[in-house]
Amino acid sequence: MPDAEPDGAGPMGMDGTTMLAMGGFVLVFALIVVGATFMFTPIMVYMCGAGGVLPGAVAVAWGLLVYRREKHLNEFSTFLKEYRRISMADLSKRLGMSRLDAERTLTRAIQLGYVKGVVDRSTDEFVLAGSERAQVFIEKCPHCGGVVNRWAFPEERFPCPYCNVPVEVPAPAPPAR
Repeated sequence: MPDAEPDGAGPMGMDGTTMLAMGGFVLVFALIVVGATFMFTPIMVYMCGAGGVLPGAVAVAWGLLVYRREKHLNEFSTFLKEYRRISMADLSKRLGMSRLDAERTLTRAIQLGYVKGVVDRSTDEFVLAGSERAQVFIEKCPHCGGVVNRWAFPEERFPCPYCNVPVEVPAPAPPAR
């Protein structure tokens, strides 16, 4: 079910901390006015209740919701930054999420700028931005000669789809002086 507001942003695009601060200020100020005027003018209680207490409470509740979403996305992006490359199946399994939920969370994190990278649909893996330049293209298995056609990082190992022997990607040669 789609959310009413974009994920990671409250009304008017404010983050969770701002929403909490604004809502708390309005709520506290309205409660002070209500408490101070309760004995003298009951009409102020009604005006401040509808014009201050209720909006302040809603802003605090919304701010908590947005803050929790932001915290979840921040933790998710920190987890992703530990990997240069991770398959979507491994990502969902390690997070204990369904595949669809993991992809949705990844999409939100990329859209909101918590993490930068791309999903390589040919290998069904998330690749962290900046690390794709360090990859090496492996065309054939050095053991059986089978066509592998895969990008891999230096010193990475992956099983050959034909002979199942681990293919080790060589480290890059040092630059010539």
